[in-house]
Amino acid sequence: MNLDSVFSLFGFSEEDDENKKIKAELEAFKKSPIFKLGMFKKMILNGVIFKKQVLKFFSKSTPGLDMKGVDDAGEFMMYSRAYYWVKDFKSKSKEWKGALEKYSDEEFLCAVKLTINYFEGVEEFEKCALLKKIQDIVIVNIDKELKSPKKEKNP
Repeated sequence: MNLDSVFSLFGFSEEDDENKKIKAELEAFKKSPIFKLGMFKKMILNGVIFKKQVLKFFSKSTPGLDMKGVDDAGEFMMYSRAYYWVKDFKSKSKEWKGALEKYSDEEFLCAVKLTINYFEGVEEFEKCALLKKIQDIVIVNIDKELKSPKKEKNP
């Protein structure tokens, strides 16, 4: 996506200092763990839905097509791309830990488990090991959240 073209739609000039600042902030955000974890979650949860839609489409449009091959290729692409977003995870990093605290919920845990299950099936165990570290932190965070007293909202 060309950000200059998008910003120009709203009257920003390529030479505008504010535009350059926004672009720099956006690029920095895209490198942050919070963005990467969000992309991972989005890829897995939306990917499962998307895969079902693609399989349904191809099964109706091309009856003789080997749907197993389409399914396998789709899974490979989805899980490989999702893993790309978390491959730089560092368990000792405060930034990664903080981002995981924000994403620690049942949906994110499900996405991690689905990804581990996929990579176990294709015997990519080094990826499973990294994802297991993420899973363990998410489980601890969820447990903390469940054990902490709920704050009451003021009326």
